[in-house]
Amino acid sequence: MRKTVLVVEDSGSSRDLTAHFLQQGGFRVLEATDGRQGLAILDERHVDLILADIMMPNMDGWEFYAEVRKQKKFNLTPFVFLSVLDELEDQIKGLSLGVDDYITKPVEPQKLLARVSTALMRGDRLLDYYYLDPVNDLGMPTYFRYRLEHEAIRCRQHARPLTLVVVDIGNYVSMARGQAEWLATSATQEAGQAISLRLRDYDLCADMGQGRLAILMPEMNENGARAWAESLRENWHVSVLWPETEQKIAVDIGFSLDALAPGEGNALAVLDKRLQSLERKW
Repeated sequence: MRKTVLVVEDSGSSRDLTAHFLQQGGFRVLEATDGRQGLAILDERHVDLILADIMMPNMDGWEFYAEVRKQKKFNLTPFVFLSVLDELEDQIKGLSLGVDDYITKPVEPQKLLARVSTALMRGDRLLDYYYLDPVNDLGMPTYFRYRLEHEAIRCRQHARPLTLVVVDIGNYVSMARGQAEWLATSATQEAGQAISLRLRDYDLCADMGQGRLAILMPEMNENGARAWAESLRENWHVSVLWPETEQKIAVDIGFSLDALAPGEGNALAVLDKRLQSLERKW
């Protein structure tokens, strides 16, 4: 999946050149002329990295950065300053505020792409240390697999029930192709949060990618899990807004489930089989 970079720059020529370099490097680019417009875009669009100038009208880069970091959903979004301000004190100020990098203009295309890619990789590595996604509180895939394996052992040893439910967003591909990949991703997050509200404290829901959500339900037998999933589907009213047309798009779901305990099969293999059957081959 291509990464999306938001370029916030008041100079049209500089913004166009930066966007061109990024697009040549394989990135999708969104553009804003100042911090206020940048915040408006962030309210509606998914962004993987923010690249901003400092000297801008209406809302400069310093204020824009402060407003971005106030929002929890951007806690781990890499933020890079790209500015003509090359004084050491400006660079120190930016880095001391917590920005991920500070690049001075003019910059060579290869250097820009390398620094942007590095900031993105650093953010991805950081995510690996989280049990829960810090933005939407869904379980991280690695942690979900760890919990699944250990819960299966515990429940089998003590003859307790354990059920795995996999929820699939049926129109994930149509949203990704017909609207945008970021909208399909947002639909998954909205679905995951709606599901989490209907779970017990010791259940776990994780975003496994490509519109697939895995739910671990200890102390729940197959019949109980099926009744829960059927109720979820019957009372499902989740949608996402496509900003270009102001259209609300319903998020369609289906589900499958497996009783993991009692039983002796490999729990991770069961999960992988379910996920592979729903893998999107684009």
